[in-house]
Amino acid sequence: MKNIITLLVTIIGFSVSAQDIHFTMFHASPIVMNPASAGVFEGTFRASTNYKSQWGSVANPYSTYSLTADGSFWKNKMGNAHMGAGVNFYKDVAGATNFGTTKINVSLSSILSVSDLSVISIGLTGGWGQRTISPDALQWDSQFNGVVFDNALPTNESMSFQNDKYFDFAAGVVWSYGSAASTLASFNRFKAKIGAAYHHLSRPEINNYNTPEKMYSKYALHADMQYADQYSKLSYKPRIGVYVQGPSLEINAGLMFRYLIKEGSKYTGNVKGLALSLGGYYRVADALSPSIELEVAGFTIGYSYDLNTSGLRVASKGRGGSEFYLKFQNPNPFFRFSRKPSIL
Repeated sequence: MKNIITLLVTIIGFSVSAQDIHFTMFHASPIVMNPASAGVFEGTFRASTNYKSQWGSVANPYSTYSLTADGSFWKNKMGNAHMGAGVNFYKDVAGATNFGTTKINVSLSSILSVSDLSVISIGLTGGWGQRTISPDALQWDSQFNGVVFDNALPTNESMSFQNDKYFDFAAGVVWSYGSAASTLASFNRFKAKIGAAYHHLSRPEINNYNTPEKMYSKYALHADMQYADQYSKLSYKPRIGVYVQGPSLEINAGLMFRYLIKEGSKYTGNVKGLALSLGGYYRVADALSPSIELEVAGFTIGYSYDLNTSGLRVASKGRGGSEFYLKFQNPNPFFRFSRKPSIL
């Protein structure tokens, strides 16, 4: 039964021109979402790794791995402008057929300070991808010899699968705003980021099953915000990501409550800083995802679990899957002066 479900999921994936990967905690892999995010953060370098597992309670799970690194350069050599660059690798594998995607992307961005409080970034991504499938592990009725399945027997099926490679491109824009805290003792910075991206500019052609199909272009809209009252260590971090790809629409909205347990040293850097965030995300008509994030100095670790709310919950018993990320950022963001404007 699991092989049948896996095959159906695979064929459905082909029929919708293979939708892109997605993460519940989409903010943890920003250049996957928008190439203009490369280098747009407080610091000079950051790196993250993401892992997501889905539908293990129904069939062989979808497993998605991602590695991302980006940074900024020429900050003091181009006046109000500087550059950002990033690289991302991800692999997505599903089921007994190992149906999956491997992709490497390189992003470049141009970042312009339009005022003391805001910057705008325009970015481009170029990448190489491969779609693969290995149907040898599937078992068919004709291979049952009366006692066990014998893979040496013919399948009597006419389906033909093959691997395929392609080049891909994306473009995006991001506007970021960051205000300073009102006093040295305050924590009420306000930070916001809004962006839009257009993926699969050339609509690459994929030919894994019988006839080639062009990949649907994807539109991505996203926004983040962080706000705290003047003397409160509790801040609010609403987020939303909207994706439109062919006939598919995904809306993922979240709210995290961040508590600053220990502030980093403003001048010496001897105290590293510690913060904890609790909250969750809701992927419309699909899943509710309780989430937790822990920040320690320049490291952040995050975890969420998808509780399935779609029609598939009858088979999945509500168990969608786990997601994890680990991020490093340099310099330590807790070292920032409390009255200095900052961006997310």
